[in-house]
This record gives sequence, C-alpha cells and structure tokens, in this order.
Amino acid sequence: GTFYRAPKPGAPPFVEVGAAVEADTVIAIVEVMKMMNTVRAGVHGTVAEIFARDGELVEYGQALMRVRRAG
Repeated sequence: GTFYRAPKPGAPPFVEVGAAVEADTVIAIVEVMKMMNTVRAGVHGTVAEIFARDGELVEYGQALMRVRRAG
C-alpha cells in the first residue's frame, strides 16, 4: 500500500519524532486498493524514528516507525 504521514495533502503529519503516543494514537494511514487504513501506535511511548517516507509504497510487515516504550 501507500504510506501517508498526514490525513490529507498539506495537513501536518499525525506524529513527528519525539511525539508521545498512546496505544490507540493514529500515527499514519496506509492506502490499499483505494481503502484508507489507519495505523495505530499499538504501544505507549515516544516516536524515536520514522522509516517510511510520505507517499512511499510499503509492504505488509514492514517497519514504518520505531516507538520507544514508556516505563
């Protein structure tokens, strides 16, 4: 699918490096066959690194971001 960091073109990204996230925080969207799928952090922590670029094609199982767990 296609990885998007923001909800629409020109909008600010969902998260940046250093952003605090909860398990249910939306961190990106992946478009697959015209369906927009939200990607949630899945953990409580801080975004440490963003691997995928906006608009980049990504594959199932590919790491998109690294989140440093809190605690």
